[in-house]
Amino acid sequence: MPFDLQNRNWLATLVDGELERYDAEAARTRLPGEVRVATPGDLAPAARILVARSLRPRLVPGPASAPEAFAESVRAHAGLVLDLALLAGAESDAGRRRAEIAAFLAAALGHDAIAMAAAPPPAGAPSPRALRRAFREAGASLARRFHPPGDPKPGLPLYPGMVAGLRRRIARVAMGAYRTGHLELQALARHRAYAERETILLAEAVASLAEAAAPGDGKGRAVRLRQASRLGLGRAAWREARRAIGTPRAAAAIAASAPEPMRPFLLEQILLAPLRAGWPPEASARFAESFAAAGGLGPGALAAAQVEAAAQHGDLFQWFDSLEPEEWEALADEWEAAADEMVERLTAVVSQNLGAVAREIQETGELGGLLAKAAAGRTLSGAEKVKVKSQLIDLAKAVPALAIFAAPGGMLLLPLLAKLLPFNLLPSAWERPPAKPEPPKPGS
Repeated sequence: MPFDLQNRNWLATLVDGELERYDAEAARTRLPGEVRVATPGDLAPAARILVARSLRPRLVPGPASAPEAFAESVRAHAGLVLDLALLAGAESDAGRRRAEIAAFLAAALGHDAIAMAAAPPPAGAPSPRALRRAFREAGASLARRFHPPGDPKPGLPLYPGMVAGLRRRIARVAMGAYRTGHLELQALARHRAYAERETILLAEAVASLAEAAAPGDGKGRAVRLRQASRLGLGRAAWREARRAIGTPRAAAAIAASAPEPMRPFLLEQILLAPLRAGWPPEASARFAESFAAAGGLGPGALAAAQVEAAAQHGDLFQWFDSLEPEEWEALADEWEAAADEMVERLTAVVSQNLGAVAREIQETGELGGLLAKAAAGRTLSGAEKVKVKSQLIDLAKAVPALAIFAAPGGMLLLPLLAKLLPFNLLPSAWERPPAKPEPPKPGS
């Protein structure tokens, strides 16, 4: 469907297209098993999975232009609401869904009064004028904050965190509305306060990481400060964000000041930022480990955040550029069917078996070198990729958990593992013990 950002009604048109193509039965089938069993009274665990799932790039050619990439992101916002409505057991009513999407997007973007007017009442429908205004205001805010997609070149890699933060806020608004049957102004105010705190801490954490991993010049600092205007904050929060970006605290201080439920998200973004910016992994790893330790996030939580960050980083698909079209299509089908389960399984493998995995990879020599080469962003040849997979499957004899790489979709986990291992959750696993001195020979 043509997408015209200059048309004031672009968001309503885009949402209408999503509603037309949404098939509830097909949607339920494609949802992960643990999401399908969610209860309407407790959608939070399912919502976390749906948000994470929506942020992972699909194994298909990406949009050809910045407007289309932006539109695809907005479609995912609408799709999240439709999936949550399905799990909440909401009645199948396209008109009601349309009004909910308009209201929830407006609320998540800070237009509380407009959202309240557009939200569908228990009986009847909101006025066409209220709906039109909600779509237009939400559309203008989305375009102002998220188009064009990405970050300025000398700036901070904040865009993925901004998109993720908005999607998390949409989920909170939707869950509250489906739980109570309507939007509540007090709840929207709580969501806004939480989202502003999350955004400020995200900006501060990435700015602090940037100073540790890649200090910028005066021009870069000025660009970073200007990025605060794109965060969608109120005046007081905007001033706080500028201070946080200009003079950020250390990782441990940021973690200690963050609400506990917010820490895993911030850690995930701290791990994603250097992947997008190409910052040196050593300094980034130290920063992430300091944040995790101060925030009470153990090795399992750190491993989960690392896997998710790598899964959301689109360049992992560069591993498969050498595949033939028919191979790519088959691999894409495997990934779409198994991605969520495979990412969860890799998280468990790494968090529970990293020491053994690292030791076995180290012992092979060649395999460790190939994974390090891939993690550094260098392209592996087709033969090298085949060798990596073959050797990892062989290693499953020593570490049975590595049999995950032989499963459907398992090949796609290799670049995730490659990006994960250099962070050294267990540094000693990579260090060969010093060779013991040979006993002196008689007579020497």
